[in-house]
Amino acid sequence: MLNPMIQFAVSSWSLDGLLTSGLPLLELPAQLKEHGIPHLELCHFHLPSTNSEYLQDFKQALQKANITLYSLLIDMGDIASPDDAQRNKDLQEIKTWIDVASVLGANQVRIVAGNQISTPEVIQRSYMHLQELAQYAKQKGVYTSTENWQKTSEDTLGLLEIVAKSGVRLIADIGNAEGPQKYDTLAKLLPKANSLHFKVRKLNNLGIDKEDLSKVLEMTRASNFSGVVTLIYDRKQNEWEEIMKLRDLFDAA
Repeated sequence: MLNPMIQFAVSSWSLDGLLTSGLPLLELPAQLKEHGIPHLELCHFHLPSTNSEYLQDFKQALQKANITLYSLLIDMGDIASPDDAQRNKDLQEIKTWIDVASVLGANQVRIVAGNQISTPEVIQRSYMHLQELAQYAKQKGVYTSTENWQKTSEDTLGLLEIVAKSGVRLIADIGNAEGPQKYDTLAKLLPKANSLHFKVRKLNNLGIDKEDLSKVLEMTRASNFSGVVTLIYDRKQNEWEEIMKLRDLFDAA
């Protein structure tokens, strides 16, 4: 049995189809409440405005629905870039998004570890700048996390070194671990993870790969995972129906 303390979140990416087809972001917290999901992870690009008035309106919508903004996912920037000018520009923009997360009352931000092939130099740049950003975020009352996403994090041991030396939280993304080394990757990440991005593997006929699902859930149990599970759905139709199926699959483990 999985840890009963686990709580669910939904990523705004899972609802991208609804948001891009006209659902106002301000209405999203009420939909989460309706479906019994207490936490939201918000992709930064889904915010239609960062002006003060809009941010306050969205914060009030979250509070009214009793929804926690668990994380602002900052899906830009390369903190491991060897180009000093570009890297410094990205760092400043990431800090601006940390400011936004603070205004919204987010629990944490997720920052990409880098988009460079992992080398000792790249790992060092990544953890040094993650540490810098985490210190900045801490002053704003926000935690910092990273995950196995983009090129630098493809080296799992390198990613764990970055997490350990920067002191940030770790998100283990099931879908991003896909590949020949999937289970080895998850075996290394899950025991260190503070939260989980849960996505199921589909077979060619669009059915769920039940063998893979069973293995992933078994590994999650074995790691004694007890954090927030974010439900990830990447298609653009029947979003809430499919998201609730994901929750039921995880709950049934």
